[in-house]
Amino acid sequence: MPHGRSGGAYPVIVAAVAVLYVALAVANGGYSSELTAGATVGVWWAVAIALAVGEWPRARVPWAAAGAGACLTALAAWTAISIGWASDNGGAFIEVVRVLGYLGLFVLVVIASPQASARAWLGGLGLGLLVVAVIALASRFEPSLAGDEDLRRLLPAAAGRLSYPIGYWNGLAAAMAAGVLLLVWLGGHARAAWLRSVAVAAIPLPILVIYFASSRGGVIAAAAGLAVLLFLGPARARMLAGALLGGVGGVLLCWLASRKHELVDALGNSTAASQGDQMLALTIVVVVALGILRFLIDGWLVRLEVPRRLTRGVMAATLVAVIAGILVADPSARWSEFKQVGALETKSTYVAAHLSSGSGSGRYQFWTAALDGFDDHPLDGIGAGGYEAYWDQHGTLAMPVRNAHSLFFETMGELGVIGLLLVVAFLVTPIVAGSRRGPTRVPGAALSAALALFTAGLVSAGIDWTWELPACFGLVVLAGGLLAGPATLGLEAAAGAQLEGVNGSRTPSPAPAPRLGLGIATLLVAGAAIWAGGVLFLTETKLGDSREAANAGDLESAAQDARDAIKLEPWAAGPRLQLALVDELGGDLRAAKRDLAGAIERAPDNWQLWFVRTRIDVKSGNVREARHALERARRLNPRAPFFAQ
Repeated sequence: MPHGRSGGAYPVIVAAVAVLYVALAVANGGYSSELTAGATVGVWWAVAIALAVGEWPRARVPWAAAGAGACLTALAAWTAISIGWASDNGGAFIEVVRVLGYLGLFVLVVIASPQASARAWLGGLGLGLLVVAVIALASRFEPSLAGDEDLRRLLPAAAGRLSYPIGYWNGLAAAMAAGVLLLVWLGGHARAAWLRSVAVAAIPLPILVIYFASSRGGVIAAAAGLAVLLFLGPARARMLAGALLGGVGGVLLCWLASRKHELVDALGNSTAASQGDQMLALTIVVVVALGILRFLIDGWLVRLEVPRRLTRGVMAATLVAVIAGILVADPSARWSEFKQVGALETKSTYVAAHLSSGSGSGRYQFWTAALDGFDDHPLDGIGAGGYEAYWDQHGTLAMPVRNAHSLFFETMGELGVIGLLLVVAFLVTPIVAGSRRGPTRVPGAALSAALALFTAGLVSAGIDWTWELPACFGLVVLAGGLLAGPATLGLEAAAGAQLEGVNGSRTPSPAPAPRLGLGIATLLVAGAAIWAGGVLFLTETKLGDSREAANAGDLESAAQDARDAIKLEPWAAGPRLQLALVDELGGDLRAAKRDLAGAIERAPDNWQLWFVRTRIDVKSGNVREARHALERARRLNPRAPFFAQ
């Protein structure tokens, strides 16, 4: 990294990225609406203030970054427009804030990046992911440190799957897949031998987390990212050696853990505690041994290089082997197995049985429902945030599902072809920009690492609901900002200078976008995002205060907080439902019915509102209206087991 451009900012960026990512991860991955709103406000205030005082942008903004940002801005606008036909206005507004939050992160990465600073961003992210891996393993080895009690109560059959601290096992595994990629990259390109050794020694940690999470998606994402990283290089020999060493260590730890059933299934008894202590000791031994071995062979690896032609041959042979394996495995049978949903045969542990299963765990049904919504409304979709209600009414499984478990299918269902095109345009732009900057010839492989990170994140978003977890999809947005922004533009210029010295030609850099127009547009978007995020944050805060006051018996304060939330979001059903519940607790059933009617008007397809209406009508003695409300709730969620009873 050129010291004249970003050398002084390097440690600041590394520390800031690592600390902020760990903080986001331990906050349940940023899933809650309140945290999403607060983060949106915070990131946009940082952008607005820095632009206003002239501190940022640190470098000229390339057109690729401006184009990708415009796509996200248009997606936020289209999501907001969909409130006009969405089944839940409040839910659609949450999605607007979510998109604005990702847009804010993208803008922040682009304008806060000095040229050639990608190594700092990726290094800080790798450090943060490693800390999260340590926290996750510590929670399993020493369960008294943290636990997932709410998850165990909700899904007791899957209680053994590690999800802390992000809160969702596949989300945790998606983050750990990114951690594996960055550690492999650092193991080949860190500037000091001891750093390269530490990075390789740490690779088994996220691998073991993926095993405890029993996430096939995490394995697929890591494999896809590694394929991109090793194919693009440079210094692929060192990265491949590190991947093999770390992979062997990770597989060894997974095999050792698989023999400790009580620990894997998180039974929480004395045997599991003893096994946790044993695995902690074994993990330390493996990590230390790998670090020493990697350090001893560092000199040899530095001199080793694999020709690109050989790499292509190996990749082609691997692809052929994969295709052959798929054909031998009988794709038709595997597809049938993927569509099936049923109990697993657990000869050893649920974690091991699920990891080797070919079942889609309901994804076929989730995706089909999203496509049905798209068929009903191909142009504009059913409206942002509407998948849950659509699934309740039209789904084929008797289970609650909030998301379609795929960014692309859910976008098709909720926002139609227009929304899908905007999402794809945002995702394609950084890939094209990064590819044109010469990832195969740039020293340090920062471009290759960013492309690999982006690929792994896309795979995860395509097969799961990581879009709703900022700790997961935020990695994609950050990588996109690096690929399209100035953080890798300096690397391209350096590579172009090297080529000019060789053959007298120079690779031109993309023309930078003018600052003034972008600055004004960014400030306007910042104002809208701060308002939207602030409204959602205050609303969620007031609703939380109302619930706490109601639990404490202070119904007057609870009602006032709910009314304040209604003033903040008059279009949302949630605040009116909360006021209706408070009125019900206070015995004012007429007011409860009135407030609930307002909530139903704003979310008419929410079966839970009609179910509450049934209870209030019963208490009021309106048996006929109660039957009507119950029938309406049943039509909106016909597969609910308690309705069948």
